[in-house]
Amino acid sequence: MQSGQPARPVTYALWVLAVLGGARAQAADSYRLDSANTQVAFEVQRFGVRWVTAHFQDISGEFVLDRHGRSSHVDVKVGIASVDCNDSRWNERLRSPEWLDAQRYPWMTYHAGSIRFDEGRATATGELTLHGVTQPVVLHITFVNCRNGNACQFDAHARVKRSEFALPHGFWVGGDPVDISISGVVSRSAG
Repeated sequence: MQSGQPARPVTYALWVLAVLGGARAQAADSYRLDSANTQVAFEVQRFGVRWVTAHFQDISGEFVLDRHGRSSHVDVKVGIASVDCNDSRWNERLRSPEWLDAQRYPWMTYHAGSIRFDEGRATATGELTLHGVTQPVVLHITFVNCRNGNACQFDAHARVKRSEFALPHGFWVGGDPVDISISGVVSRSAG
């Protein structure tokens, strides 16, 4: 393949299966989220225009792949107080009871016990807990680059509604839909 050209979908499918599933006889492979190289971000629009974009710095998680599909899962934990939009005034507003209420609800968590793989992509069906409310959320994952089966780079996306998590929305505080994106690296856990 020449540099700059994307790999074909079939190549990605074989590659992801080989890297993540491996030829090992063990039932499951465990990967840890590399928090130093992972970013969880969100975007809120107002009148169809990006209004607030921020990311979280306190992130931990695990991805377990059972090649037989019985125990695959994703678990991610995010510290709400670590939200940062590069504006100290907005950071305080986002942490306040007006928005995410970091003092009362210090963590956002995501757990998916169902993962479906398809040609370099995966769909995780799970539950997001935010602001004291748990709702079903589907996370669409694309594997971008894997190195020797020990680390994989990925991008993931989901869309939620603020109203489903009892978060304020409306004319003065931005729209209801929120786009969530995660870009990062998972590294194989020792063991």
